[in-house]
Amino acid sequence: MSLIVPLYVYPAPGVWDPLYWAAGNHTGLNITVILNPCSGPCVAPLAQPYLDEIPKLKQYPNIRTLGYVATNYTDRAVEEVLQEVERYSEWEGMMEGGKMGIDGIFLDEVPGTYDWRSEEYLKKVTEKVMEWRGTRKTNGTNGINGTEVRGLGEGVVVHNPGTLPYQTWNYLHLANLTVIFENTFDVFIESTTFYKLKSLTTTYSLPKDRFAIMLHSVPDIPDELTRWLVTELREMCDWSFVSSIGEKDEYWHAFSGIFERYVGWSDWI
Repeated sequence: MSLIVPLYVYPAPGVWDPLYWAAGNHTGLNITVILNPCSGPCVAPLAQPYLDEIPKLKQYPNIRTLGYVATNYTDRAVEEVLQEVERYSEWEGMMEGGKMGIDGIFLDEVPGTYDWRSEEYLKKVTEKVMEWRGTRKTNGTNGINGTEVRGLGEGVVVHNPGTLPYQTWNYLHLANLTVIFENTFDVFIESTTFYKLKSLTTTYSLPKDRFAIMLHSVPDIPDELTRWLVTELREMCDWSFVSSIGEKDEYWHAFSGIFERYVGWSDWI
């Protein structure tokens, strides 16, 4: 099982410690962390707490980081999205050794329904990420020792429509990973939804490592049910995240009470 962690919480002292605990004590788990300092990469310089905490993520070989970019269901001007991708590529040169560098882009608010214009839009973004894959040094004044260092590491592209795409026409081919469910636990266990999620690989003829599920509003369930939940998620997809927070717009803004148990079972099963 691998975790996809929407790290939308401000890095005040100690707040990111549950993530460090998970990565350090469960080294068999691969963890993809979504960084979202300003609903994107920020126009102004990053606040010092981000400069203090993001390099710590690099100490864990089982963590990779992605930068959050919203597309507003491809209604946002694509030029703005491409600019944010470029801005994230500049993080690579903020510190010696690429300690601030990220490994790709998490595109939020990707349309669930297919439209050829949205496909062209998303294709442009994927091409921009590929353009900055790896690390590149150029002459400049904004980087280290007069050399501008930029890059997007592995060049990973993750889409988040949060819903199941059409079987025939979709954008799955433009992403390394797609979040095909972002919703409540109650919706997850509805029979129609549940069995559609259990047949993902058959429906889309793709392996489990191309899909992710993000659950929130998980009730106070006993440990046995947490184990059942993790088992079912593992059968559906390779990547997931679970939160017991049920307050609208706050689902991913803290590590919830179920986090430790969820991580423990994810590493054990």
